[in-house]
Amino acid sequence: MKDCQEHGYELVSKTMQNRVVYENRHNRKIISRITTTVKDGKTERVIEFKNVNNNDGLVKQSMESLPMSLNKKSMEIVKSMLEVMDFEQSADNLRTRYVYEKGGVTFEIDDYTRPLMKVVAIEGEKAEVDRVYSELMKDKDFSKNVTK
Repeated sequence: MKDCQEHGYELVSKTMQNRVVYENRHNRKIISRITTTVKDGKTERVIEFKNVNNNDGLVKQSMESLPMSLNKKSMEIVKSMLEVMDFEQSADNLRTRYVYEKGGVTFEIDDYTRPLMKVVAIEGEKAEVDRVYSELMKDKDFSKNVTK
């Protein structure tokens, strides 16, 4: 996070999140996520779906649906739908998400407390993301902390 600021990225949000992940029993690349976000004392819950197209252990390329807001009543319906479509819960994670932006590139830094780890995602136009990623991997202090 300090590195983002040192390289001119601006912190645009900091949120607390609980993300419950569901995987399809027949195709583990298809997942659903129900994310509860708390920001400035306000709580929001959304569901989205994701298809992990390419995963080489380090870089993941995925297709994601648009998120849909949930309330207490729709949560019951969604859980029923997930069950009918053969999804099962595979994770229940807690994290603080920091989002930094600069020049069309977004860094999402997830500081997990359950499980204990950090995850960094770089989003934006593919060419720019590839350029930033390449620069990061040249930095020995950064690359030594990257695991597959």
